[in-house]
Amino acid sequence: MTQETPAVRLHFRQSGSDRNPPLLFLHGLFGSSANWGRITRHFEADYHCITPDLRNHGRSPHDTDVSYQAQAADVQELMLELSIDSAAFIGHSMGGKVAMIQALTQPHTVDSLIVVDIAPVTYTHSFSGIISALRQLDLESLHKREQADAQLAVSIHDAAVRAYLLQNLVKSEGRWQWRINLDYLYAGIEEIIGFPEMKDHIYPGETLFLYGERSGYIDQFGCETAKQLFPRGGFVEVVDAGHWVYAEQPEKFIQSIEAFLGRC
Repeated sequence: MTQETPAVRLHFRQSGSDRNPPLLFLHGLFGSSANWGRITRHFEADYHCITPDLRNHGRSPHDTDVSYQAQAADVQELMLELSIDSAAFIGHSMGGKVAMIQALTQPHTVDSLIVVDIAPVTYTHSFSGIISALRQLDLESLHKREQADAQLAVSIHDAAVRAYLLQNLVKSEGRWQWRINLDYLYAGIEEIIGFPEMKDHIYPGETLFLYGERSGYIDQFGCETAKQLFPRGGFVEVVDAGHWVYAEQPEKFIQSIEAFLGRC
């Protein structure tokens, strides 16, 4: 975070008693705090579950700075707001990168770390095509969500991906609008698919890299890079899951998280 890009105050949900150990969930690109509902309902009996909307997503403020340092600073400010010194972190995809930056730069604030289907590397695939498709939707002509789905189907063939994206399309005062800031995400997509240089940093705590069997986001280079930065990291593959592990295989996901947290 720089003086030019101060932390923003994140919108968040919380459940469970604040007397329980804090468990902080960070969503992925195009996601929101709502994505974690089924998972947090399972853990709220034993943990204080905190699920923020990251900047430019959900109900949180928008900002041109999409860097992971800025996003981690937002999370740090949220922890200060809630008087939380440290927490266990669970981050999926983009949220996993935010969690890794927090662990590498502020290790005393991260009790343990679970990174879901992402590695601390730069990826070659870009989401600019998806963002372009969303930006090209004629919101003024929409009468119902199904029309948006039909328009997107021309370029985004996976119905599950379209449903995930369309969670961000909301109606306010009779007009359809995007909760995510498509312009800022499009401008910063190279930074989002990248990862900052962190070779002089190491997170000494317990770390779990949880990934989907059918995803392809975790390869040998990603594993090797992760092991350098997170020497106590372990890797668990979730069978018959793609990138959205927690949504595709929620029971297996929960079991893996419980087993890991039980050891920490």
